[in-house]
Amino acid sequence: MKWYSCLNASALDRYAGHLRVAVRTAIDIAGLEPHLVFDGEADRLRAILGHDAPVHIHSRRSGLIEAIEATPETPDWSRSIAAGAFLRLEIPLIETTDEFVLYTDCDVLFARRVELSPMRPRYFAAAPQHEPHEWSQFCSGVLLLNVPAMRAEYEPLMQRARDFLGLPHHYDQEVLNAHFAGRWDHLPLAMHWKPYWGVEWDASIVHFHGPKAEDSRRLAAAAPAGTDLLSQLYARDPRGYAHFLRFYDIAAEADRRGARISAASLAPLRLEAAAASGGRALRRALAFLRELRPLTPREAAPSPILPPEASFAQIATLENFDERAYLYANPDVAEKVRSGSILSGRAHFARYGRYEGRVQMIPHDQPATPENFDAEAYVARNPDVAFLIARGRYPSARAHFERRGRAELRRQLTRP
Repeated sequence: MKWYSCLNASALDRYAGHLRVAVRTAIDIAGLEPHLVFDGEADRLRAILGHDAPVHIHSRRSGLIEAIEATPETPDWSRSIAAGAFLRLEIPLIETTDEFVLYTDCDVLFARRVELSPMRPRYFAAAPQHEPHEWSQFCSGVLLLNVPAMRAEYEPLMQRARDFLGLPHHYDQEVLNAHFAGRWDHLPLAMHWKPYWGVEWDASIVHFHGPKAEDSRRLAAAAPAGTDLLSQLYARDPRGYAHFLRFYDIAAEADRRGARISAASLAPLRLEAAAASGGRALRRALAFLRELRPLTPREAAPSPILPPEASFAQIATLENFDERAYLYANPDVAEKVRSGSILSGRAHFARYGRYEGRVQMIPHDQPATPENFDAEAYVARNPDVAFLIARGRYPSARAHFERRGRAELRRQLTRP
């Protein structure tokens, strides 16, 4: 399969190491054919990669470049970032033979052979932005693209992108989420794994989302951890960063020597990942065995008193169970799923929740406007906003709404 990545000249210095590792692991481990879309001098990119690197380079500027250059910069929006980020929208015009191709950001490494041929997304398949159970927003760092379908959407997508230019923190990801709302397909988490999700045996595409390799080294030496977003992401699972950083270093050293990545060099990491994944599997198995005997009514916990927004909630049952609604209403369960101590919300419901009378939220919502804005209802409907506030990206829900949510047509829960 063809693999595409995109960047412009201004990003080359910061991402050169990551790009070399991505190319090396794409070839040696994933079995992919690298294609790089580059806004800059191809000879400079060749010099960074090495002149013998078997890489196809496509010299191209974004179709939005004139509009980007005419848009004023602000502290929250950069022309340089936009010029590089929107390059990925050009892939359907560059690729003319294959129906499906893989796109990733250049700050990835390929930890296993990538096999995506059974997947046939309508437009593209993607994985969640920050939380593995929260599929309301996707991260555009890894996309399996349906090339003809994306080509047919090119003009309306570019018009949507023009409308977003200059909005704070709005680049390709925000445009794609808005334009394809309800029309994108799910990519398995192992094909877009984040180091702050921990060590994972099955991970085939690992995205240094947030802290990059050098950031991870700096944060590993920092004490105490900072309060910025990179520090907060790193602190979620330093072991995950340490594991994948060792993988990165092995690939970088092989690239420096011009050698293939050997299976022997990866064996200790494979063993470590197997132990970590095996530990999670064992915890799930033990939880399952403990609950083989169903609870009797006498042992069952009483049904809880429904919260004030009960008109938007319902007791979860075998008939109405909804995974996302269950995790939405039960953050303690969502955290157990994220940590691997339980397989899924449904597994928790089957063993515990149905006896505890757990609630699931079916949120009825309305568009948020400056007149009706309700911070609590806004955060309840948009859990990613709570994540961003907690990590210092925004001081309040209102600030997120004014800077991004209003343009994204975000919604909020309707109170009784």
